[in-house]
Amino acid sequence: MSTVISNNPTAAPSGGGGTQVISKICQTARILLQEKESRLIRLDNQVLINGESSSYLLSVSLIDEAVLVLDEQIRSGNNQSLSHYHWVLTLSGSQPSAPELSDTEQPGSEPAGSREPAGWALKSARRNSEDLHTELLHLELFDLFERLEGLRNGSLPPLDVPSPLFTGSGSTGLSENLKNRSSRVFTLAAAALVMSGLFLTVFITTMQYGRMLKTVLILSDTISESSSETSGSIKALSKEVSRINTEVSGLKQDVIQEQEAFVFNKKQTSMNLRWLASKFPRSSYSRTNAYLYIADKIDQAQSYGEVVYQLSRLPENNEQAETIMATDRDNPMSMKYFSPVFPEMILPVRSEDGTEGTEAFMISSGYIERRLSPLGYGGVRPHHAVDLINLDNIVRITEDNEIVRDQTRAGDVQAVYDGVIASAGFDWVYGWNAEVQHPLLPSVAEKFPTARFWTTFYAHMESADFLSEGMTVEKGESFGKIGSSGRSTGPHLHFEVRIYHPRGGESGPLGNFDKVNPYRKDEEYSLGS
Repeated sequence: MSTVISNNPTAAPSGGGGTQVISKICQTARILLQEKESRLIRLDNQVLINGESSSYLLSVSLIDEAVLVLDEQIRSGNNQSLSHYHWVLTLSGSQPSAPELSDTEQPGSEPAGSREPAGWALKSARRNSEDLHTELLHLELFDLFERLEGLRNGSLPPLDVPSPLFTGSGSTGLSENLKNRSSRVFTLAAAALVMSGLFLTVFITTMQYGRMLKTVLILSDTISESSSETSGSIKALSKEVSRINTEVSGLKQDVIQEQEAFVFNKKQTSMNLRWLASKFPRSSYSRTNAYLYIADKIDQAQSYGEVVYQLSRLPENNEQAETIMATDRDNPMSMKYFSPVFPEMILPVRSEDGTEGTEAFMISSGYIERRLSPLGYGGVRPHHAVDLINLDNIVRITEDNEIVRDQTRAGDVQAVYDGVIASAGFDWVYGWNAEVQHPLLPSVAEKFPTARFWTTFYAHMESADFLSEGMTVEKGESFGKIGSSGRSTGPHLHFEVRIYHPRGGESGPLGNFDKVNPYRKDEEYSLGS
């Protein structure tokens, strides 16, 4: 089929709009190529206009930036129908337009009209090896454009019902179907030659032999050209499909091997860490726990980057181990998981900006009966308090185990309930500290019937020299800064709740008392006997 529609807007063919749709077809096809010379696209389970299922296959090739070849195949779900479209578009050079001759021009001379600019033109359009009818050509072009736009946008429009297959049934491969169709082309060619012989006999009897012979030759050339193009498309398509299948199989194998190697390597790494943890002496209790914690994190890692990050956190001593465990947001010690011993209490700490968010603070060391000294002095002793640390403004932990924070401080110390400063001062263990006495609440009396009153104790503050006995503080009032004074591993607040009653196991200036766990979950609170 010769050029039917050019891309020149001045040469508008019958049907109108053909030049624009050809231009859009070429633009969309080049987008689908993704800067490649050829591309194969296959979509299954596509809907036909009659509601049945089908498969759609498109092969796009750009040759020397001047020839665009599109092959489409629409196959019904039962493999009983098939439509094959073959489109060839070329980028033509300048061509003269054909205005009417002036009075001074001769029929054989160069027309006076301007030469048309180069553009895309439709060179060939076939459906099932037959030229498309001129009356249907524009409609078929618009349908082609809609299918290409559908591929570009990820959703094909309903497809035309393909033509029935005359031979063969069942599911066959793409290459075999195309070869079967090539065989049918040759069969048609043989039938055409037979018909040509019959027509030749008729024309001989009517003295028009020469004219019939010319027709037969033209028909033979057309059939040969169609057969060659179809065979070439089949070979190119089969080769491309085979190459893609080989590449995909290789990639799948590489991915499987890489996944297996990663799982083995991270498992080996976590096992080595657990073995090292088992070799630490008892005095390295905190370091042992940190190694086991990091080994668990490596088991959960999804990439080598996560494994390397966890290995970079391995502590060199107990102090670093305590800091790592205390500042890890994944450590389930956030205050949002704990409730106070008395519902009237609020958090004893808040961020420097005044917010009390429970997710900003966590318990770095909880209320326990036996704890190895975090300062490396050896031995164990009870820790009847909770240590609270602010996570929000930590930038990094240095090699010397120092917590580097941003320009804000570690946070403020605030009263958990209304009360009076019972004592304030400094000693070498608790650093700057203060004890606040609170009135006996019904919730306190209910839990501890023998209680006379209760206090809260705040230690390791930045300073408390401005506090004095008898000063009143209100619930939520700030009366100091979180610090690291006294025997401390870093900025945190040591917080205690003390119940004063006659049979208390400890004594102080205010009388006998017992310490209770300020924050824990679903447990009974009781005084020591």
